[in-house]
Amino acid sequence: MTKFYKFMVYLGLIAFLLIGGIWLYFNSFKPMYSGELKLNGLQEKTEIYYDDFGIPHIYAENEHDAYLALGFAHAQDRLFQMEMMRRVGGGSLAEILGESLVETDKFFRTLGINQIADKTIAEYYDPEDHIAQSAQAYLDGINQFIQAGDLPIEYTILGIEAEQFVPKDMFLIAGYMAFTFAATFRIEPVTDQIFQQHGAEYIKELGLLYGNNTQKIMNNKHADTIFTQNLTSHVSKIMDNLPVPILYGSNGWVISAKKSASGKVILANDTHIGYAQPSVWYEAHMNYPGYSLYGNHLAGIPFALLGHNDFAAWGVTMFENDDMDLYREKVNPENENQVWAIDKWEDLSIRKEIIKIKGGKETEFEVKSSRHGPIMNSVVEKLNGNEAPVSVWWIYTKMDSQLLEAFYKLNHAKQFSEAEEAASLIAAPGLNIMYGDEAGNIAWWAAAKLVKRPEHVNPLMILDGASGNDDMLGYYDFETNPKSINPASGYVYSANNQPDSVAGIYYPGYYAQEFRAREIVQFMEQDKKWTIEDLKLMQTNVRSTTHPDLLAILLPFIEKEKLSDENTEIFKTLKQWDGEHNVKDIAPTIYYKFLYKVLEHTFADEIGESNFEGFVYSHTMGRSYPAIFKNDSSVWWDNVKTEEIETRSSIINLAFTESITELEKQLGSDISTWEWQKVHTIEHVHPIGRKKPFDKLFNVGPKGVFGGHQTINNIDFHLNKEGIYKATYGPAIRILFDFADPDNSVSILPTGESGRFMSPHYDDQFEMYNTGKYRKQMTNKKEIQKSERILNLLPSK
Repeated sequence: MTKFYKFMVYLGLIAFLLIGGIWLYFNSFKPMYSGELKLNGLQEKTEIYYDDFGIPHIYAENEHDAYLALGFAHAQDRLFQMEMMRRVGGGSLAEILGESLVETDKFFRTLGINQIADKTIAEYYDPEDHIAQSAQAYLDGINQFIQAGDLPIEYTILGIEAEQFVPKDMFLIAGYMAFTFAATFRIEPVTDQIFQQHGAEYIKELGLLYGNNTQKIMNNKHADTIFTQNLTSHVSKIMDNLPVPILYGSNGWVISAKKSASGKVILANDTHIGYAQPSVWYEAHMNYPGYSLYGNHLAGIPFALLGHNDFAAWGVTMFENDDMDLYREKVNPENENQVWAIDKWEDLSIRKEIIKIKGGKETEFEVKSSRHGPIMNSVVEKLNGNEAPVSVWWIYTKMDSQLLEAFYKLNHAKQFSEAEEAASLIAAPGLNIMYGDEAGNIAWWAAAKLVKRPEHVNPLMILDGASGNDDMLGYYDFETNPKSINPASGYVYSANNQPDSVAGIYYPGYYAQEFRAREIVQFMEQDKKWTIEDLKLMQTNVRSTTHPDLLAILLPFIEKEKLSDENTEIFKTLKQWDGEHNVKDIAPTIYYKFLYKVLEHTFADEIGESNFEGFVYSHTMGRSYPAIFKNDSSVWWDNVKTEEIETRSSIINLAFTESITELEKQLGSDISTWEWQKVHTIEHVHPIGRKKPFDKLFNVGPKGVFGGHQTINNIDFHLNKEGIYKATYGPAIRILFDFADPDNSVSILPTGESGRFMSPHYDDQFEMYNTGKYRKQMTNKKEIQKSERILNLLPSK
């Protein structure tokens, strides 16, 4: 054997051992799906069966052990996600992620989620209460996993330790969830700016509940405009920089026995949440004597927000009510720590916050609060120091949170009245509870503490904080909340759209445009009996009737006689479009570019480039622009930056020409290659995967995907000048449940059950999700026990 040959053999052996060592090292980070473990505090033997998709089916002898096992199972799949969720709400991301998250931490510290969590624990949370004891058992399960030392690899990469979970963490997570529902910071500063710069007529045409007595002409107008511009852009940066998903909207409908082929109630729900890896929901099936629940859990929350037990099934969508107001305060020119409060100068409360920074020194800052709430100016970049203080009043920080109690009671409801009582406990965030039960009841409750405001107040604008005239007056009783119980139509639904008034009471909010609601109602009004298979097709439907209707308004203004042959072909493609958003369709690629250009030339000159894309993306603008498209005399058509007067026709023709030019530059001159999948893509980004080369290990995707803007299969995106529509949010789960066949209910997750990247269940549902497929939510014990993966949990004694 030659020396060279020996060298190559040794080199190969070293490479083999190195690769093998790396593989074994990474393999050590996989969850434990079988075997035997002893857990402190466990009272009786508990079994966890893992099915083919890694979903835990827990069989315990009592409630305490079931929740302890759930906490352990949840942590070994999603501990790092739990870590991120509690740190966002608590404003401690910079401690593990560094300087780039300081501004995010300042923002959430200023909101006061920490303070309301502490207050709720001190005044409301009773450790001896049976609900708190079940929650503590869940937290004990998480902590048992942490103590075992088998932490996810993200902790090693970041060089951090995992701290024990405590009850406060649950309320920090709930606070973050409540904040992501609020659209105030993304809408009110922009609408206020529009009013300040361009006047009431522009606001009226947006249809934003404008009242003549609402607005006041403010002094230091220039400074206020600077603040509102920067507040919106600052919040947008914070939201884009968050390492956890944002909650956006949802679809839900419940069908009564008279409209279902099975003769039993059917529930459908798909919650719309920002795409991330892992996705937000964790599925678990929990059993102990007298109780069975198949639920979907947020990281760090013990009780399922979606699910079904032996009697009831429920889902949620965002209510989108307005539970947050911005107030412009009047500061004392002789004392910057006082503001005018109705008839006197009133001291601001001041607290100090300290943010720890990984690899850097601590930073300290002050949070000042008026009687309305914390003043946001100090956490907004690039202000000139002369602006009026703007404070935020937020219902979530004004009362103790009963979210845990509400969802515990909903999880354990055994009759209709118990479910309704659970819904009545929810103050914030506002949720639509979609409900059905074994007895044949169907219901929709708008669950929130709704605010009484003076009649003149337009809450979608920044309000007057000095006079007291715009202050809230109290709260409505739950009995007056929008709801529908066993309606004659045979169905209830929600697509984040505007509820009808109740007894003449109109509840303002940031409700979604009618696009999805319209499609759902058209399906539900069909004279047919619905099956689960029918509902699969409906839930994954990618056809919009609204977008072709918008084109029918715009296209007649295009000067067809001036079009080239190629452009005439593009015009025909748009005109013939039926609204489908499949991966090989051409028309949606053209349509969204055209729509963007129309919106850009209509609104950007008044709103400003920095606010345009975020505002146009909002539900508020989505409700406004269809009406403006129909209005030939709208003030919005004219470009305020030019001397000539632009018209609807000139804007539409300019947009069409520019759209074609930009698409040819982006995708080439062959129109047949402009497939939707080339521009509409989905990627699930992990917090670690935001930086190379970790993206290749931790992220799932990208891949071209069906669906579109406000279709029922709402795989949505930001319209943008680049014409690349990366999916920002969409169904975070699709669920279909028929009370006639509960053992064959179905669902699907966007990627997989586990957040551990070496797990086989990290992304095993990705292709199924992208192509509209489903898998069973297994609840039949005999079927479940066929699994060869059993994790036996034993008392440590």
